[in-house]
This record gives sequence, C-alpha cells and structure tokens, in this order.
Amino acid sequence: MITLNIYGNIEPTIISKKLGVGISNPPNDWIKGLQDDMLEEMLVHEHNLKVWGKREFKNSKLSNYDLAELVKKAKWNISHNSELEVIARNLVAIDVLDFENSYLQLKNDTMDSPTCEVSFPLKFINFCNKIQNSSKGKDVLNKRIPFSTFSSDEFNEKPRILNFFRAILNSQLDFENYNKECMSSLVKVGALIDDFLQKEEDFWILDYIINSMYHDRDYNAYHVFKVMSLIEMLIINPSGNGKLVGELERKLPQFLNGTRIDITKKVTFAEIMRKLRNKIAHGDYKAMQQLLQIYRDEFMVNYVFDEFEHSIENWTYLNICCRLDEVLNEIVWELITNKNQLRALQYA
Repeated sequence: MITLNIYGNIEPTIISKKLGVGISNPPNDWIKGLQDDMLEEMLVHEHNLKVWGKREFKNSKLSNYDLAELVKKAKWNISHNSELEVIARNLVAIDVLDFENSYLQLKNDTMDSPTCEVSFPLKFINFCNKIQNSSKGKDVLNKRIPFSTFSSDEFNEKPRILNFFRAILNSQLDFENYNKECMSSLVKVGALIDDFLQKEEDFWILDYIINSMYHDRDYNAYHVFKVMSLIEMLIINPSGNGKLVGELERKLPQFLNGTRIDITKKVTFAEIMRKLRNKIAHGDYKAMQQLLQIYRDEFMVNYVFDEFEHSIENWTYLNICCRLDEVLNEIVWELITNKNQLRALQYA
C-alpha cells in the first residue's frame, strides 16, 4: 500500500493505461491496518514530544494530533465511524489497478511487484516527481505531482500519514482544489507515458530508467557514474563505440537550461563530467581528486564549505550530483514528450 499526499473520496482512476497504474481509496481490507499504522504514528509522536520537552526544545507549533480537528478542517462527515477510520477511508493510494492489460506482464506474468522487490507504484511516483522538476515539466504539470507519504513495504520507516495530512491542512493551499490539481497532473503525466509506450522496446527503456532513477540518497562518485551512464545512453550515438570526446560536449549543454550553470561554462561542465565519469569507472582516485578541484575552481568559487556537515570532497559531489540530476530530468522529459527529436539528436 502506497499512500499519497492527496485526500478525499475519489473514483478509482487509471493514470497510465499501458502500465495499469492508478489511484483509488484504500480497499476495505486495508482500513484496519492503516488505522493501526496511524495509531503507531501517534504513539511515536507523543513520545517524541516528551523527549523534546525534556531537552527544553520549545516550539508552539508542535503538539499532539487532534484527530477531530483534522477531520473538521477536511470537511469530512464522521457519521458513526471513528476519526481514524474516516481518515483511513479518505486516504488515496497508488497501485497497479489493471495488471491484466499492463506492460508489466512482460517482466513478471504473476504479479506487478514481487514481494522482495520495491513496489513498482512507489518507483513510478518517484519517477513522476523527478521529471516534473524539468523546466518544461514544471509548466505542464504545475508542480502538482503528489509524493508518497507511507509505504507498507518499508518496515524500517515509521508511519508519517498524519504528519503530512496535518501539514497540508495547515498550509495556505486550497485543500480541495489542491487534490483536484494533483489528480489532473497525474492523469496528464500518465497520458504522456502512454503516448511514449508504442512498442515493447519503449517499455524496457522506460522501466530501466524508472529503476535507475529510483530514490538514491547517496550523492557520491557512484551516483555521478550512474547518472552519467543514463545520460550517455539517451543522447550519445550508440554506433560511436564508446567514444564521447566532443560529442558529449556538443550535446549535454543543450540540457543545462534548467540548471545553475553559467551559459559561458556549459561546455566546460560537460567536459569535466565526461572525464570524471571515466576516471570513476577506472578507479583513478588521483585524477578524480584533480577533477573535483577543477570543478570547485570553476563552479564553486563562492561556496561556503561547512566541514562539520560534509567533507569538501562530498560537498563537491553533492553539487555535481544536483546539477546532473537536473540534466537527467530535462533529458527524460524530452524522451517521453518528444522521443523522435531526442533520437535525432542522439544519432546526429
């Protein structure tokens, strides 16, 4: 069960017909379990408040969850149900609602998400959140792709369903309108994905990218290598036998519009990334350090390195990874919205 930060009673809605992914309220057999998860969250939150109080951490905004107040703000009818049950029934979950007609059967004809793997809907919503940050994606999707608030498969994560629910109710957003906009944006991105999926090969490319882009908190040399490999896969001519010199410098700068890289230094950025990726691949740690210093001299001149938080090396990787993620978002958005043009660039 993957819940999102949108709420209310909705009709089951297919987002992507070709993947079978959709959103709906939780099935009846999940309602009791979700209430237990929220009870756990309340107990942990109450304990944390006591710990913070002992440490004299005072903040008037921190308080126990007032379930009656939350339901009242959401304008939901309690009727004969408890507040917890009302909230559980008005959660919105993302799932594979139509596996029988999904391309996911190409991977596994038994189920969409094998139990020992990260669920596909979680990876899918993560992918949608990434590409909405591209410069063109922001305009089309209006930054209204919701995110996951709870996954029943992540046993080491504490539930934060009520935390996100209270946060959105206390925000300045129009609650009902926000939910409608989010569902509209999900349907839009699903339509783009369905339009992209014209043949089996398209599915395998998309699935590979979705898996590769799935939540990666480690911003380090290996993240650089992974993202650069994806970028090369999508924009470098495969008939070049791995020769990137000149081609990467010519093509990658076209996707730096959504980044903070100065227009006069785009080619320099691409050149450093090409060299860094190669040195990481070959384990040339001395050359890697030299390239990181060149990068700092070019792109982090006025950067404040707080070495209590990260080493200077890791601050550099963090900066590089953020820029590369932005580039990848731009390229993948182009892939699902204009794959013929991207293919022409790749073979140019």
